[in-house]
Amino acid sequence: MGNEKIKQVECLAAKILRTYFCESDMEFMISTFADDIVWLGAGEKQKAEGREAVAAAFRAGKDEMIPFDMSDEQYETLELGGGNYLCEGVSCLKAKQDTGMCLEIVQRVTFVFREKGNRLETVHIHNSIPYTGIRDDELFPVESARQAYMELENALRKSEQDYMRQAQFLSQLYNSVPCGIVQFDTDSEYKVINVNRMVWDFYGYDSEEEYRRENPSPFGRVRPEDKSWVINIIDGLKLNGETASYTRESFRKNGEQVFIRVLMDRIVNANGQEVIQAVFTDITNVTRLQREQAREQLMENRSLRAAICTVYPLIMSLNLSKDTFQCFVEDQEGYLGQKEGIYSRLIAQYAEDVYPSYREDYLRTFNREEIIRSFQSGKKEVYMEMQQKGVDGKYHWISIHIVAVDNPFNEDVMAINMTKILDSQRAEQARQEQLLRDALAAANAANRAKSDFLSRMSHDIRTPMNAIIGMSAIGQMKSQDVECVQDCFRKIDASSQYLLSIINDILDMSKIENGKMEITSVPFAPAAMLEEINDIIRPQAEEKGLYYKIENHEPLDLCCIGDELRLKQILMNLLSNALKFTPEGGRVEVDIREKTRRDSVVYLEMEVRDTGIGMSEEFMERIFQPFEQENPELARNYVGSGLGLSIVYNLVQLMNGTLEVQSCQGKGSDFLVVIPLRLVRDMEGREDADELGKVEEKPYGNSSVQGKRVLLVEDNDLNMEIAKELLEMCGLQVEGARDGKEAVELVEVNPPDYYGAVLMDIRMPVMDGIEATRRIRSMGRADTGKLPIIAMTANAFEEDKKTAEQAGMSGYLVKPIDMEAVIEELERVM
Repeated sequence: MGNEKIKQVECLAAKILRTYFCESDMEFMISTFADDIVWLGAGEKQKAEGREAVAAAFRAGKDEMIPFDMSDEQYETLELGGGNYLCEGVSCLKAKQDTGMCLEIVQRVTFVFREKGNRLETVHIHNSIPYTGIRDDELFPVESARQAYMELENALRKSEQDYMRQAQFLSQLYNSVPCGIVQFDTDSEYKVINVNRMVWDFYGYDSEEEYRRENPSPFGRVRPEDKSWVINIIDGLKLNGETASYTRESFRKNGEQVFIRVLMDRIVNANGQEVIQAVFTDITNVTRLQREQAREQLMENRSLRAAICTVYPLIMSLNLSKDTFQCFVEDQEGYLGQKEGIYSRLIAQYAEDVYPSYREDYLRTFNREEIIRSFQSGKKEVYMEMQQKGVDGKYHWISIHIVAVDNPFNEDVMAINMTKILDSQRAEQARQEQLLRDALAAANAANRAKSDFLSRMSHDIRTPMNAIIGMSAIGQMKSQDVECVQDCFRKIDASSQYLLSIINDILDMSKIENGKMEITSVPFAPAAMLEEINDIIRPQAEEKGLYYKIENHEPLDLCCIGDELRLKQILMNLLSNALKFTPEGGRVEVDIREKTRRDSVVYLEMEVRDTGIGMSEEFMERIFQPFEQENPELARNYVGSGLGLSIVYNLVQLMNGTLEVQSCQGKGSDFLVVIPLRLVRDMEGREDADELGKVEEKPYGNSSVQGKRVLLVEDNDLNMEIAKELLEMCGLQVEGARDGKEAVELVEVNPPDYYGAVLMDIRMPVMDGIEATRRIRSMGRADTGKLPIIAMTANAFEEDKKTAEQAGMSGYLVKPIDMEAVIEELERVM
């Protein structure tokens, strides 16, 4: 409790007593009463509770008030907590001479005040004036001055019952005040004599008996390191002397740390025994809060200091008018070897360590007179970066920044000098420059890779094109030799399929890199899929003289849900590589097994092994990067784009699978793929699976579209000729248009439902297929709104397909033309 608060409490108590006893004015005292005030007087029935009752009791004795002279006042104040304060006052009262009374006594009064806003109110008054002979209805002992002390003793015996009740009340007050009170012997054992409830309750005991049993001395709750100085305080106490106060740490029964504020006196207790009385209040929360705030403030100061010192290893205050400097942070004086000194001497001294090419600018820039002129001209700062020799004998990049400071006291020119080491910034600048150089190198490498890729693609595309052109020429020259012509057709077909596979690889890689590759989830039969792959690979292996084996280690489920096309693509790419890089007499083996199944998901494990040329450890690190080939010159003997394994890797990732590879040059490679597939449990799904992979072969002549008329829109004459011939071979009537504008005109001039469908190219001169479709759909005729328009284009990207659908096209076919797919699409839409 602060001295100001003690002074306020004691001033209020003194004013109440003086106005009441010396001026016979009770209204000021009444004005301080709280609504729940409790008053105990000296008479038998002098007690009341509540503002009105206590005020009435005092006012009833107003006419009998005796004016006194008051002297020898003493006050002791104790903070009870929660804004409550106990103030005990002792003084001598002597009736004034003109009262006709003869009364001289020592009075003791106890107040309990409580904070209310910015003032204090009185909640308890206990008047312990030892009046004799006072009547029940008197506030002042008017008659007692005329009666003997025997009458007072008789009155006190009669009021014994009231005394007991008062004692009980005081006992309740003693045990309910929010502070602990301990009385103990003055001898060296310091045996506990009295404690109130707050003491044993505060320390975590269930009863006073338990507290006394475990703490015969109050030092049972004092830390060993505090015991000696507490004993010194006790030994210094004198009977009815000054109160000692201190704050210390303590601990509860369970070991919990607490803090208390203690007031200690040497007094004579109610039993006449000289004791040490310690009154303490709980300040644990306040102390913890103060310590936490102190820690936070310390951390904040240290953080701020660390930040400043980290950024600026030297900060100085400059008085340029007086040519002086002083270090702001004491720890930084080691940078200069001195805390303060002459500024111009400092500049001259450190000029010797400045790199020679910067020295002249340094001396000119930080010349004292030059800085003063600069500030007087309106500039607020001076800045320079340079190299300066450090204590390690090496040159370091530093910056010196001098900022003008307003001086409100006199005309002296003041400034702050901040020195910063720039080595890290310069290093970062160099790093950024290196990153730019690396980025440029990477861009150049990417360009070289692109050029290499285009060179390989040029070779790989020209190779089958050369075969196609050559076989076409041979076929034309030997047109009479049917067997030779058929052989040319077979080789042209094989070269065309290979050329298409290269283009498809490039398109697939583009989709993957652009995030456009979509994985489907549809039912399919794994066994049928493997049979299709086997039918393709086995003849190729036999033709090359390879041992080829595909083995299922357990029966596969009839039906699974996944992307059959991409799963087939993964296996085909791996097997194609195995066939390509395994010499005659080698082995290519495929093992299919169910690795595990969990929650209706089967993890299908597919292992492809070969005894081919293998790969080096260095190439294994980049095996799945696009366009990578370990030995491009060797790879030219095994045609391919270098995209196959990259596509496999990305497809496996998109299907939430795993891919592992082991290889050794000259011994072969082993690829292990695990793909999760959902199982189809219902019988209907199994029946559907039985039909998967079974293609109903329909002769084109028996198609439901036979005899229907279609409009073929194609700007390329050769493509038009090929498509028209194939469609007419399927029994269709075909009319042609060379661009979108001509197609729109033909639909418009012919009667409704004249065409059964339109086969529309996309990229054409005059008007493209998208715009032509929009024009046809917007004609307003009933038939043009539902006329089937099927895109037949070389645009293979998904966004092209979506654009066609948005324009109103009914289907989408990708060139080269697969007549089976064309007929199926026409059957679907017509």
